[in-house]
Amino acid sequence: MLGVARPGSVFVVLFVGSVVLLGELVGSFADSDAQFVTLFSDSGNRIGYIAGSVLLVLAGLAFVWFAHALSCDAGSHRAALLITGAAAASGMIVAALAFATVPLSIQFGSLTGDPGLEAGQAVLPQFGYVAFGLGAMIPAGIFIAIAARTPGLLPRWLAVSSYPVAVLVALTAFLFMPFVLFVLWVVAASVAISRRQRP
Repeated sequence: MLGVARPGSVFVVLFVGSVVLLGELVGSFADSDAQFVTLFSDSGNRIGYIAGSVLLVLAGLAFVWFAHALSCDAGSHRAALLITGAAAASGMIVAALAFATVPLSIQFGSLTGDPGLEAGQAVLPQFGYVAFGLGAMIPAGIFIAIAARTPGLLPRWLAVSSYPVAVLVALTAFLFMPFVLFVLWVVAASVAISRRQRP
C-alpha cells in the first residue's frame, strides 16, 4: 500500500484552511440576499473567499490522492473507494467553483472598472453550500463506510467507529459537524494505517 500519511496530511491542511477562509460565506447559507451583498462588498472578504475556494479545489485533488493511496490494498473494494473518493472530490471542486464565482467577478470588475456580478449574488454561494454538503459529504460518508467494510484495511477499532461517522457525515450533510467528523476520520485513518505500516 502507498503511504497514506502524506496525502491525508495534505488534504487535512488544505481542507481546514479552505473551511476557515470560507467560514462566513458557508455559514451564511439560507440568509437574505442582503447578507451576501454585504459580504461581497468588502474586498478583503472577496480575496479570502477566492483563496479559500482555491484551497478547496486543491483539497479535492488531494482527496483523490488520499483515496488512491487508501485503496491500494482494498482488493475487490478498490474501485468503489476510488469512485466514491472521486465523487466526494468532485463535490468539493464544484462547491469551490460556485463559492469563487461571485467574488472573482466583483474583484475582476473592480480592477477593470466594470461592476461585476450585481444581481443574484446569493445564488451561487448557496449552490456551493449544497454542492459541498450533498455533493461532497454524501459520497464521503459512503467512502468511509466502504473503507470500514474492506477487510484488513483499517484497524478494528477504526473500522467499527467508522460506521456511525459515515452515517453522520452522509445524513447530516447540511450541518457543520460532518465537515469536522470527515476531517477527523481522515486524520485517524492516516495515523492508524501509517503506524501499522511501520516495520
